[in-house]
Amino acid sequence: MKKLTSLVLAIGLGSAFVLAGCGSTNSKVSDGVNKMLDTTTQLSKAIDSGDQAKVKEVGPKLEDQWATFEDDVKKDNKDSYGKIEKYLDPTIAGSKAPQLDKEALNTLNNQLTDALKELANKTK
Repeated sequence: MKKLTSLVLAIGLGSAFVLAGCGSTNSKVSDGVNKMLDTTTQLSKAIDSGDQAKVKEVGPKLEDQWATFEDDVKKDNKDSYGKIEKYLDPTIAGSKAPQLDKEALNTLNNQLTDALKELANKTK
């Protein structure tokens, strides 16, 4: 009887760890997406106001934020990964450009924001 109880407890604990691990990936992705969405909002405000110094400060943060959960998205949401990558690199490059192209950068940032919101809806 003791062995059976020990076996049931071991299976229960093992299952709990596996389930907790699955949830942490979604949580990591969700947290990362939310941080990036905050950054795209800040970037949008800086673009709209024409504050090139702020654009150059905020835009590159997207790259570091994406790096923290990019592999999980690539593994579990290939289509979202492709959409985000499509708009992320040009948005970052535009934020680093010597001359601010408000219209082009705003369009790219909006497309990136839409791709991030789509991923956020998938990870709810």
